[in-house]
Amino acid sequence: MTCSEARALLAAGIRPGSGSTTQARLHDHLDQCAACRALAEGSDQALLAALLATPLPARPPRRNWSFHHFLFLLLALFAGWLGFQTGRVVLAGITISQNVAAMQLPSPAITATPAMMAIATPLPSQALPTPIPSPLPSPDQPTTTSETIAVSDSPTPAMLEMAVAASITPIRLPAIDGRVPVPTLMPTVGVRLPEGDAIHILLLGSDRRPGESWATRSDAVMLVRIEPSTRRVALLSLPRDLIVEIPGYGYGRINSATVYGEMNPAIGGAELARRTVTNLLGLPIDHIVWVDFTGFTAAVDAIGGIEVELEQAIYDPAYPTMDYGITTVYFPAGKQRLDGAQALILSRTRHADSAYAREARQQMIMLAIARRIREHDPVRQVELAAHVTTALRPHIRTDLSADDILGLAWSLRDVDLGAIERFALGPDGVYEGLIEGDPYALTPRPGAIAALVRDFVNGK
Repeated sequence: MTCSEARALLAAGIRPGSGSTTQARLHDHLDQCAACRALAEGSDQALLAALLATPLPARPPRRNWSFHHFLFLLLALFAGWLGFQTGRVVLAGITISQNVAAMQLPSPAITATPAMMAIATPLPSQALPTPIPSPLPSPDQPTTTSETIAVSDSPTPAMLEMAVAASITPIRLPAIDGRVPVPTLMPTVGVRLPEGDAIHILLLGSDRRPGESWATRSDAVMLVRIEPSTRRVALLSLPRDLIVEIPGYGYGRINSATVYGEMNPAIGGAELARRTVTNLLGLPIDHIVWVDFTGFTAAVDAIGGIEVELEQAIYDPAYPTMDYGITTVYFPAGKQRLDGAQALILSRTRHADSAYAREARQQMIMLAIARRIREHDPVRQVELAAHVTTALRPHIRTDLSADDILGLAWSLRDVDLGAIERFALGPDGVYEGLIEGDPYALTPRPGAIAALVRDFVNGK
């Protein structure tokens, strides 16, 4: 390679090396020619100087995150979360409103009918049994009872006969057919309500089976008293076999009021039950919730079941099934988780102990349902309410509106469930088997209802 060729390559920017044959020949020439080698080194220095003299492009300034940026991000995340939670509440509220609208009780007709105006025919005094009143024990005088329950491995003939003999038809009212004398009940109890507003809600558990109409008896009768200003809540259970005056129909079991009310469209079962309980207790009833077996089961399942604790095991070899047969049920003592079907059985069984113990279990189950819902945050509670109303929709009747339900739930959001007071008309407040041929009928003792209502209204 000649000097002119080497200098032309250097001018073109080609440098010696081993990448190609030309670069290798240039490398050999520069090793032998000092003049061309000096020219190459000078070109490299000039190129380096030009590169150093060229300014670098300006880089964008680096953004430093300040407290204000971090606060803005947190606010944006909170706004997104709040919007999501609000959407959940709104959707649940819409669902509740639609479901509750479908549950509304039909309004009773205003025009009085002959049945509403009828007055029970008084029975001759000589036909009435003359019970010997026994005074109620004083609050500070404890009562002790002992009872031994023999548990058999299989249903006995007596148990089978008792279960099969239960009639699925409405219980006759003695004042109508005149065959069974009934003692005259005490007049309406006059109780002065305490200062402040109180709300009374009548809970009725219908023994309506699938495919049956609402002209069925009330398997459970419970009154709830709510005092929003003081956050006081009290429960009062009435025995379903209690003989009371059914306005316009005479005397009969309290659980048959719904039957006769449904037979008269001008009144309705819920309204007649309301009048019956009001007439008995002398307390105004603001709202009614009337649910059947299927609805109760679905509601408990909708909240994921409940947890209860039993002091002793329960064995019932003659539990009445949905098809009016019998089966054997057993609940061990201690804590246990129940689904809807199990909770229904526990609230209805009574052969292992008594009807009074059954009423206590019904109150226990009501509190267990409330505790289960309270385990969740407020938004989830509203969603659970939507699930419950959806499950109950075909199986409940009520005059509570969606606003009523949400308002009560909100006003009682911080109520201590352990402080809820529980009352019931126990065996010391009734005569059992007073009516000939009806050993299960319960007749109130003189003054028992008045004393019970005073405690219920004024508190323990």
